Amino acid sequence: MTPRLVSYAGSMARLLACPFCRELYSEDETRRCPECDVNLQPMDQLPPSLEQLHQEALEGEHTPPEDRPVPWNYLARGRGALLLLAVLGLVAFFLPWVVMRKPEIATFSGFDLARGRGGWLWGGAVAWFVMVPLVATRRTIARMRGVRIITALFAAMTLGEVGMLMSLPPASSRFVTVDFSWGWGLYLSGIIATLGVIVAARFGGKLDDLPALPWEKAEGTVHTDTSAGHTLH
Repeated sequence: MTPRLVSYAGSMARLLACPFCRELYSEDETRRCPECDVNLQPMDQLPPSLEQLHQEALEGEHTPPEDRPVPWNYLARGRGALLLLAVLGLVAFFLPWVVMRKPEIATFSGFDLARGRGGWLWGGAVAWFVMVPLVATRRTIARMRGVRIITALFAAMTLGEVGMLMSLPPASSRFVTVDFSWGWGLYLSGIIATLGVIVAARFGGKLDDLPALPWEKAEGTVHTDTSAGHTLH
């Protein structure tokens, strides 16, 4: 950066502006706007004026931060966590859920139970499977927040199945003795589903810190609304 550009940038940073009328003043000139009677602010810290936002809207250039597409590999605001939990939920479906000792020695996964008399257990597995593309295609904060309820319900399906299994265990009869224990895969599925409900309820995060988000323009380049990493020309 040349000395002239540095000097220019420094002088611009020392300018103060009125938040309302946008008149410019130097630091040693005044600290309050004589017209609006409000404290002046550094010019580089002021948000775009209403006129500028209106002009951008008319030209179709202004897109609200929550509607700007984030990069495909964006993992913050619960996006990466939900993808990971959905994959783990599918994996846990194939882990030991029930360990039988009587009337026979056998280990059954959620998949095994679903293929037998527990056909209702398919719902949780399908929900995890559908959640992967559902979350992966949410490329804006608004769309992430829009599927909070759906993703929370999907995660709650497995949580409900685990609760139902544990509340209605197989019992011995007069002719058959049943001796079993719950497998570690069942407990893991319950933990994953609980975390899934919590993360899904916050999917997309809040709207008060969006200006610093990385976002992707139509041509595919990634931008942010901060000056970090940019060079003054």
